[in-house]
Amino acid sequence: MKGSHIRCVFVSAAQDSFFVRRWGDTGGDVLAVRNPSLVYRTYFSDVAGLLWEGAVLNLVDVSVLPDGTLVPGMVVVEPDFLVDISTLADCVREYGDSPANYYHRKLVPVGNLSPLLLGNIVNLFLDEWIHSPSQPDYALCMKKAFGRYAIELSTCRELEYTQDELDFFRNCRMHFDNIRTVVQNMFTDTVYGLSSDDALLEPSYICETLGLQGRLDYMQRDMSAFIEMKSGKADEFTVRNSIRPLLSNKVQMMLYLAVLHYNMGRSMDSIRPYLLYTRYPRLYPSVPEQDVIMRAMRARNRIVAGEYAVQHAMSIDFTASVLDTVSPEGMNEHGMKGPLWTRYQKPKIESFRHDMAGLDGVQRKYYLSLYNFITREMFVSKVGTLSAGRENAASLWLSTLEEKQDNGSIICDMCVVENCISSEHKPYAVFAYEDKSASGINFREGDQVLVYERNSCEDSVLNKLIFKGNIETLTADRVKVRFRSNQRNGMVLPSSSLYALEPDRNDKTFMTMYAGLYYYSVANSRRRRLLTGEIEPEFDSYWDYKWRGAMSDFDRIAYKALAARDYFLLVGPPGTGKTSRALKRMVEMSLERGFSGILLLSYTNRAVDEICKCLSTIEGAGDYIRLGSELACDEAYRSHLIENRIAGCANRRQVRETLRSCRIFVSTVVTLQSRMELFAIKRFDCAFVDEATQILEPHLLGILSARTRDGRDAIDRFVLIGDHKQLPAVVAQDDDSALVADGELRSLGFRSFKDSLFERLYRRHASSSRCVDMLCRQGRMHPVVADFSSRYFYGGRLLPLGLPHQREQFAGADDCGGGFFDRLAGRRLAFVASSADSTSSGKVNAEEARIVADMAVAVYRRYRDSFSPLKTLGVIAPYRSQIACIRNELQSRGIPALCEITVDTVERYQGSERDVIIYSFCLNREYQVEQLSNFMEEGGVLVDRKLNVALTRTRKQMFMTGVPGLLCKNVVFRLLIDYLEQKGCFYRNYKTACRDN
Repeated sequence: MKGSHIRCVFVSAAQDSFFVRRWGDTGGDVLAVRNPSLVYRTYFSDVAGLLWEGAVLNLVDVSVLPDGTLVPGMVVVEPDFLVDISTLADCVREYGDSPANYYHRKLVPVGNLSPLLLGNIVNLFLDEWIHSPSQPDYALCMKKAFGRYAIELSTCRELEYTQDELDFFRNCRMHFDNIRTVVQNMFTDTVYGLSSDDALLEPSYICETLGLQGRLDYMQRDMSAFIEMKSGKADEFTVRNSIRPLLSNKVQMMLYLAVLHYNMGRSMDSIRPYLLYTRYPRLYPSVPEQDVIMRAMRARNRIVAGEYAVQHAMSIDFTASVLDTVSPEGMNEHGMKGPLWTRYQKPKIESFRHDMAGLDGVQRKYYLSLYNFITREMFVSKVGTLSAGRENAASLWLSTLEEKQDNGSIICDMCVVENCISSEHKPYAVFAYEDKSASGINFREGDQVLVYERNSCEDSVLNKLIFKGNIETLTADRVKVRFRSNQRNGMVLPSSSLYALEPDRNDKTFMTMYAGLYYYSVANSRRRRLLTGEIEPEFDSYWDYKWRGAMSDFDRIAYKALAARDYFLLVGPPGTGKTSRALKRMVEMSLERGFSGILLLSYTNRAVDEICKCLSTIEGAGDYIRLGSELACDEAYRSHLIENRIAGCANRRQVRETLRSCRIFVSTVVTLQSRMELFAIKRFDCAFVDEATQILEPHLLGILSARTRDGRDAIDRFVLIGDHKQLPAVVAQDDDSALVADGELRSLGFRSFKDSLFERLYRRHASSSRCVDMLCRQGRMHPVVADFSSRYFYGGRLLPLGLPHQREQFAGADDCGGGFFDRLAGRRLAFVASSADSTSSGKVNAEEARIVADMAVAVYRRYRDSFSPLKTLGVIAPYRSQIACIRNELQSRGIPALCEITVDTVERYQGSERDVIIYSFCLNREYQVEQLSNFMEEGGVLVDRKLNVALTRTRKQMFMTGVPGLLCKNVVFRLLIDYLEQKGCFYRNYKTACRDN
């Protein structure tokens, strides 16, 4: 039947056809597929040549011949690998549609160019004109633009000369006025079918059918018309004295038409698409052009097949051959010879070739190996692997509602209780919900999310408008979402509708990692050789006598940081004050030495808040600048956000001066990666990177490779702070694919790209007293609960500071009175044995949940007078289902305070602490033992990083429950069980003890 859509898996190919099985039907019939169309025969042949065994395909607009052969109008390769529409459109060029356009685009950042800046500002203008019931004020709009694009505007090289700057802002004014003309005239002309009163700004779409995702600039709420806006030039050269849409712009329009057709079931002929060129201004109507759609989809399939091939081969030589196609010869498929090609397009491609040629043998291998790692990470994160399940971007449409609820990755049946999506500055909505998931909600404040209407089982992200935002606040029955775009009409969120909320995953993280490769390729030669380990770091011997004679650990470390001309590594085990004390002292000494630029980075916004808290206690720290959004920043430090710091600046020069004169900048690594323009005008004497062991090497590579405009390293030296014995960064791909196989790279210390830069450099310099130091005195844990980690993971070096809570005495277990758990609450450390739950899915142990709840009640009684849900008690469990089971047990005890404690995974607890921690191992099957650990080895000692983090979250008491027979299958868990038995803290028959009471 015409119009059908079949998801299938490629089996084999023949001369004029290929064979598939329906997706998910592994033992089903093999179906033949062919395309007799003369028009698209080249396209079809291309597809057949791209396929590999097991490739997932979408057969779109399928007809069935009498013999059962399928005849698709379109074949989409690996549709779960979503390609951004604007990215794909930019890869369809007049000179050719080679996948090399895609490689070049992701490996060479666009840069801070005035046309890009203008486009961003013009988009802001459109928002203002759509939303303002009266005429927007140009000066206020530009002030808002300055706040949003302060760094970009103040560092743009193309605006350095006065005349260029004047021309740019005149241009801004012209576009502002042109948008007014369009909104006031064309929006009121019924022939266009546009109405700003019923507009949607920046609606997003996910189209699994075509393997595309995108975001429109403007659309009517009934989807009868949409606008894609362009601030640049149209095609003014193909036809003399005529202005026509550019090919890439036309492609973009056709792809949006196709998405609305396949997602929303709208006929392409029923939609009025317009290209708005604000330079002229003109609204260009578009009509469906199937040949343009087919050309773009052919380019998409070639791109995705190329990405699959790279991540499948994981070969330096193969990747080198792929990137060799990024050349004028390889990309100019149509033999273009005009001035546009020779003056503008060809030189940019040749520049990439030149940069690659500047890498020597080791550096080139490093570059290509990292490229492979990033490509596989992106591929697996998008589509997953057969062994990895569906915890990937495609789970949005592949997972069932039950699976999502089991993972806690959806909140559905939400209703709007407060609708402020039309708020001018902070658009948001508050939704009420009832937690119907099987495992609790797996969302946190700050998470990026998608919101869409869901009134039936058929409603999903694939057939509904998507609104993107971040969770601002989250409670047991309310969630407040801050949206990225405000809407003029609040009815875009009808109060009569129900809604669903799911995680948002995008490609930004991967694009910044690819950009890091570019900055590495153009970095100074010495910095490149330093990062690859070809040369050793240097130190100023002047400071040797200082750090050797230092009176405190923190002074010693600060002197070593000053002595480092290249880099210094600080190992900070749990509770040793690596941020509150060590980082503070290093910053203090840097300021005393007159450093004019200090950069403080961390992985999470929560850690950046801690850095800001630390800075507030440093005399002379001054009015530092924090990069990032208001939503991700603690309210106490929002006055330091860059938009607030430059609020009083009247022009670019004042903004530049504010940035240059500020001595301290604070940011997450990801945020700074998107603001690399800062290095154009600001050089840093030192960068301090906290949480460095949680940051993958390609995330830091671009920042550490950056140069200033005069060619110097943007960061003179850097200090990495972390603990490689705690949890590393989360990586989607398996261990084997991340391994470094090249012998030359391995000889320089490379083992796996799952390792952080910190861990690689630590392995290289572990024995160097100048390059590496370790904090050994911890002020968090009581010595009894710290002993196991200190003895088995840190070689006995983790010693208590002797703070009051580390010296206090508890009554003995037999002197506490009450029942078994009340007496147990008098222990510092205890393990209560449980039994495997054979009736569950494996991810729930009801007995352990009851033990946890009984133990929590006993802890509550012990700390009743001072009990605080966020300070006194925390519970760790490995699975969302077990977390939900524990929460239900806690709720059944009827103590409101226990319902407010945090029950979460060990990954979520890293960086936190409580007075008391209860850990439910929740092992029911032998295969789960391996999943519960994260091993690393140092000096022949095996360290379980997950266990280490779990055991070191507590200050006063640690209680555990698990199945001893299963735990002992793990060598480290067996050490723990033996240790607890020797200490008299192991309780095998707690039921008997409870019964005896």
